[in-house]
Amino acid sequence: MIRNYRLVLLFFCVLITACNGSSSGPASPGPTTESAKPLPDVSTMIQRMITQDGCKDFTSDMRMTAENAGGKRDQIEFRLQRKNNPDGASSFLTVLSPKEESNKAILAIEKNDKPTEAFSYLAGLKKLAKLDSARQLNFRGARVTVQELLGMELGKYTHNAGERDAGQGESLIKVEFKAKPDLGLAFPAITGYFRESDQTPVRFDLFGDNGEVAKKVAIEEVKTIQNHLTITRVAIEDLTQKLKLKLETRKIEYDRNLSDKIFTEDYLKSFTTGASQRLDEGK
Repeated sequence: MIRNYRLVLLFFCVLITACNGSSSGPASPGPTTESAKPLPDVSTMIQRMITQDGCKDFTSDMRMTAENAGGKRDQIEFRLQRKNNPDGASSFLTVLSPKEESNKAILAIEKNDKPTEAFSYLAGLKKLAKLDSARQLNFRGARVTVQELLGMELGKYTHNAGERDAGQGESLIKVEFKAKPDLGLAFPAITGYFRESDQTPVRFDLFGDNGEVAKKVAIEEVKTIQNHLTITRVAIEDLTQKLKLKLETRKIEYDRNLSDKIFTEDYLKSFTTGASQRLDEGK
C-alpha cells in the first residue's frame, strides 16, 4: 500500500460578490434590513470553489507540517497538478520531499456523479493499485483520505441555500453539505462557513460516520494570485488522530495548458518507475 503521504488540502477559491449595507432607521420601502438582504447564490460560490475560481488548470507546490499531541513534528512537500474539464477534473500528485519518498505519486480521475477512480503504481511489484475516495493513506501514523487529497470533492455533495450565522461576532453564511449516495465519499456531511461581506471561506467542519466532527479546517489566509482567489494557508485540527496540521501554498501557477498525457496510467507508471530507479541509483 502507499505510505508517507500528507494531506493535500484543500484548494478553496470563491467568487467575491458585493452586498448593500443594512438600514439604520425604521423600516420603509427604500432601505433594507440586514436580515432581509438576499444571500449570495451558494451554487455559484461552490462551483467557483470546485473549478479553482474558474481556472483551466494549475500546478501548486505545497508544504504540510504536522504536530502530534506530544509536540513531535513531521513535514512533507508535494506538487499537485490539476486540470478541469466539463465532466469533472483530473489530478496528479507527487512528493517532492523528503527525497526518499519522491517516487510516490497518485493519479485521480473525477467524473460528475460517479465514484472517483484513483491509482498508485508499485514499481517493484509492477502493480497498479486502485483507490476510492474513502481510502486512507498513511504518513508516519497520520491517516489521510483520497478525498482530502482532492480538495474534498464538493461537487459530489448536495447543499442547502445557506443561512446567516452571527455566532462568531460577524455575519457568516453557513452551508450544509450532504454526500450523494453510492459515490464512496469519506465524509457523509460537511458544514462550511463563509464571510458574508466578501464570501471568502472561513472554516469547514468534516463529519465522520458517527455524526461527530472528525476534522476542523480553518482558512487563515486568502490571496489573489493571477486574478484567482487562492487559499495560501490552512490550519487543520484532526480530532480523531489528535494532530494539528499546517498547509501552506509555496508556489502556484494557473492556466499553464497542462498536457492530457500527464493524467494517464501510462504516465503514472513511467513517472513512478523512473523515480524509483533514481532513488535506487542514489543509494
